[in-house]
Amino acid sequence: MKPKKPSLTQKVLRNSLYQITATAIAKLGGFIFTIIVARMLFPELFGIYSLALAVILILITFADLGINSTLIRYTSEALGKKQKTKARSYTRFLLNFKLLIAGAFALALFLIARPLSLYAFHKEALILPLQIGSVYLFATALLGFFSSLFYAIQKVKLVAVKEIIFQITRIGLVIAFLVTIKSVPSVFIALSIAAFVAFLLCFFIISKSYYFLLKGPLIKIDKKRLLKFFGYLSIGSITGVFFIYIDRLMLGAFLPSEFVGFYTAIFAIVGAVAGLIFMADVLLPVFTQIKGQRLERAFKKAFHYSAIFSFPCAFGFAALAPWILKVVYGAAYVPAEYRIPIYIASALLAFLIIEIATGRYFSTLFYSKEKPQFPAKIIVIATVLNIVLNYFFIRYFITIGPAYGLIGAALATFISRYFYFGALAISSKRKLRIVPRATSLWKPLAASLIMLGFLIVYNYFVRLNLLLGITEILLAVIIYFVVMWLIKGITKEDFKLVQYLKPK
Repeated sequence: MKPKKPSLTQKVLRNSLYQITATAIAKLGGFIFTIIVARMLFPELFGIYSLALAVILILITFADLGINSTLIRYTSEALGKKQKTKARSYTRFLLNFKLLIAGAFALALFLIARPLSLYAFHKEALILPLQIGSVYLFATALLGFFSSLFYAIQKVKLVAVKEIIFQITRIGLVIAFLVTIKSVPSVFIALSIAAFVAFLLCFFIISKSYYFLLKGPLIKIDKKRLLKFFGYLSIGSITGVFFIYIDRLMLGAFLPSEFVGFYTAIFAIVGAVAGLIFMADVLLPVFTQIKGQRLERAFKKAFHYSAIFSFPCAFGFAALAPWILKVVYGAAYVPAEYRIPIYIASALLAFLIIEIATGRYFSTLFYSKEKPQFPAKIIVIATVLNIVLNYFFIRYFITIGPAYGLIGAALATFISRYFYFGALAISSKRKLRIVPRATSLWKPLAASLIMLGFLIVYNYFVRLNLLLGITEILLAVIIYFVVMWLIKGITKEDFKLVQYLKPK
């Protein structure tokens, strides 16, 4: 008997499982990598590394300009209609474009490394990391393109394989390099080699098993349609990357490098936790192929599950930030003289977990419906707001003390990112008639507030060590999910979804 073809729900959930696995590997590997680098370099050199990485990642985004999302959007659409030649034409066109742009930006970074380091950041130690980073930029750009192909063909399990190779390689190499030569350039040499190894793996898989995407005759494609979509994504990508990294760049311009290290250490935890929760990348090709009530249901379910996990993580990290930072990075990252500003900054940044984990579903909706102009316009406004607020808040708070600049950057980032979140939600309601259920917000919020009350009481009476801290987290998790069950924030239907992961 011919096996039954998996339903859309089964396909989404299986891909979601692979996406969760790939994301978990990426975030866990990235987090371990960050911990190793932070502990071995200490705040000052870690701040130089973080500042160099922020500059490189900004230029990596310039080298992408939305090409990867465009690839996922149009290649998956063509494959959904069984138009392999068209899918190949999209892929080849975008690959050539990617190679040209990535090469240009890698060369540009190498050439501007010295003047940028000396005149913008006044840090000579940045020069060599940025120059080596130009190689990392090019390798990462190629890796991102071929990794996006796995999403387009909905073979998300291959993303997990790629992540395993990349994370193991870069962690092993960075330990070997830093043990030998404890310097920031050593880190970027390790990253460059690891990125090239992972790229070669992706290229081998695509060229061997999915050769039709790279080899064969081409047809004429609607480049105007493609470039229109790509153009709006470019605007969103360029402004979006400043939106993400402007706080670290301004901290680097106004303060010594160790404060960039403190801030990046906090943000690394926030990004790792949020990244484990959202599944926007895997849902883009799915959202592209469905519409109407099916699209609305898929969005509401994805948002609901992200909210269930992001709210308690945000409140939990806000309550336990100093202890978590000390356990993860060591006492050097929570010095006694800076404890209060680091705690306040951590609490503000903690709530970005909710925004990161749930907010990207709105932009994914617009991308899937070929309406990238709406998130692009909003993110331009939010980025300008972010730059202005960072400038004035950091300048104001450092008059109190250098470490208080962390609060200024965190507050500016919090305000601007939630402005972006709210504006996207309003646009989704007006343009697409799709909004999350109110219960997906207030029920996790109510349960998280009760959990927060427990954490405050526990911290007041108990002096934390590793064992008592882990016990507190486990008790908080139990309290949160018990409350969610009692107020019907979680139902039996949520648990039954696991059955779709099993083959019929």
